[in-house]
Amino acid sequence: MGFPSPASDYVETRISLDQQLISQPAATYFMRASRSHFREGIIQGALLVVDASLSACDGSLLICEIDGEFRIKRYRTHPHPHLINLENGRREALPEDGDGYNSSHAIFGVITYIINDARNAEFDDCQVM
Repeated sequence: MGFPSPASDYVETRISLDQQLISQPAATYFMRASRSHFREGIIQGALLVVDASLSACDGSLLICEIDGEFRIKRYRTHPHPHLINLENGRREALPEDGDGYNSSHAIFGVITYIINDARNAEFDDCQVM
């Protein structure tokens, strides 16, 4: 019979990315970014974790289905609910569903995590250097 190790008080469980990144497994999707949006911290090819069960709050990044394509938009609530186009910074109306009404059906989900490959790009204010 031996004594317990003094280091056993410091043993931690293994990190599980499933537990850290996914709160609703049945409503969570993984997508790849087709283009870069540097202000939002998204580099082309980034893995986006999207939760379709969440409701958007002010400032959320959303995946919206517009004209049969998925687009990333920022949701804003002031002065009234609208989307921000990340390419030009302009306001856009909320997307309409098939019935012609503004609806959450055209909003696929909320981006909860952005995972970039750190070997490919840098986040630098001055991209010239």
